Amino acid sequence: MPQTKPNKYRNLFSNTLIFAIGSFSSKILVLILVPIYTYFMTNAELGTNDVIVQIANWLIPIVTLTVSEAVIRFGLDKAYDKRSVFTIGNVILACGIVVLGVILPLAIKIPLVKSFVGSYGHMLFIYVLTSCLKLLYSTFVRALEMVKLYAVNGILTTFLTLLFNVIFIAFMRLGVTGYLLAIILSDFCSVIFLFFTAKLWNYLKPKKFDKTLLKAMLAYSLPLIPTQLLWLITNSSDSFMVKHYMGASANGILTAAYKIPNIVSTIYLMFGQAWNMSAITENESSDRSRFYTKVFDVNQSFMYLVAAGILLFVKPVTMVWIGPSFRESVNYAPILIYATVFTCFATFMGTAYIATKNTVRSLVTSLVSGVINVVINLIFIPRIGIYAAAISTLASYVVVFIIRLVDARRLIHFNFSLKKMIINNILLIIMVFANYLRGVQSYAVLGALFLAVMLLNLKCVFQLIQMVVPKRILAKIPFINKLF
Repeated sequence: MPQTKPNKYRNLFSNTLIFAIGSFSSKILVLILVPIYTYFMTNAELGTNDVIVQIANWLIPIVTLTVSEAVIRFGLDKAYDKRSVFTIGNVILACGIVVLGVILPLAIKIPLVKSFVGSYGHMLFIYVLTSCLKLLYSTFVRALEMVKLYAVNGILTTFLTLLFNVIFIAFMRLGVTGYLLAIILSDFCSVIFLFFTAKLWNYLKPKKFDKTLLKAMLAYSLPLIPTQLLWLITNSSDSFMVKHYMGASANGILTAAYKIPNIVSTIYLMFGQAWNMSAITENESSDRSRFYTKVFDVNQSFMYLVAAGILLFVKPVTMVWIGPSFRESVNYAPILIYATVFTCFATFMGTAYIATKNTVRSLVTSLVSGVINVVINLIFIPRIGIYAAAISTLASYVVVFIIRLVDARRLIHFNFSLKKMIINNILLIIMVFANYLRGVQSYAVLGALFLAVMLLNLKCVFQLIQMVVPKRILAKIPFINKLF
């Protein structure tokens, strides 16, 4: 294996580890909150709650003009003044919140909008406000490369979210209102914490408002608005259409079905945050192509292992972890777990657009994803129900990943093993179908397939260890060196 400078790999690994520590508590939170939601909220409440959150997620990129993406991209670039970047981010956000405050009260009077928002209009506005502030401030902290502070903030926010959810949902039984209150309060505390610990007031300088930089940031971020909306359509059209055709209770089942697959995406997120930073800072590196080749190879191997492990245990975990009225979700979770692998791969490829400032290409590929998802849902949800939502998600992400893989290699040439990718995907597909077998036979097949995935990908994971662990430590672990 050709030797490369280890710094970039160690920085990526180090940042991933820090983000993992900060995110670990939130992952545990996900595990703890699922029983709270599925035991103390009805199917209809969970379905309604999911729709409100999806609407908020749609509003956030519109309100912020996705300026947080520009903040991380330009904030990490040494050619730009961080004070100007942060000041512009706050001005754009303030304008967006004012516009939302004017339009939202009028919009919720429209019957169709009111049917989804219900009586939660005011809480939706506050939810969007606090979420936008948290997104901007936490992103800027990453741009300042204060990754440890970012991690501490993640732990704090997790603790507060858990505390408020227990109080408002488990004890006070406030249902949807309790969920929204918990997120609003935890996000608000996060904003206050970051503002004072990172001394962000030092970066709010109206005199540093650079109109030239504003134009550059908007040119970068504006194409990402429809891009993010199209990704959200892919993610949330399932919920809206299932609720429309089958009712809130069926959407509650779909929401529960996503809980276990979300573990895959949240594990990737720990790496993805660090990878975005490395991709931006190493964009001008002479061995950028080799860097992408190595990182993508390790990333896909790790995600195959994670997905295979979750597919192995999805049935027993559902029986213990999910409330009785939601256990039908086990029928749809295996397909969604497999789909999430391609979600992560497509996101990885999207980093090439971020690093090279080609955000328009990201928009085009996201459009393809949204169209595929909506068309399949419209045609098949009335015929095969929730299965259609899972299949549409899988189909849209597979297609977008393939398109982005081809397109990203035009921007940054890197290599990958097609044979390895095909074999891994065949094994995962068989594991998905094996989850629909009954009895001991199912677990025997799943166990054998998981072992095959592990043997196929374990060497690549050890290669990562060799790149990031100092040689003096590796010398004390002989069996790792024998693998090369």
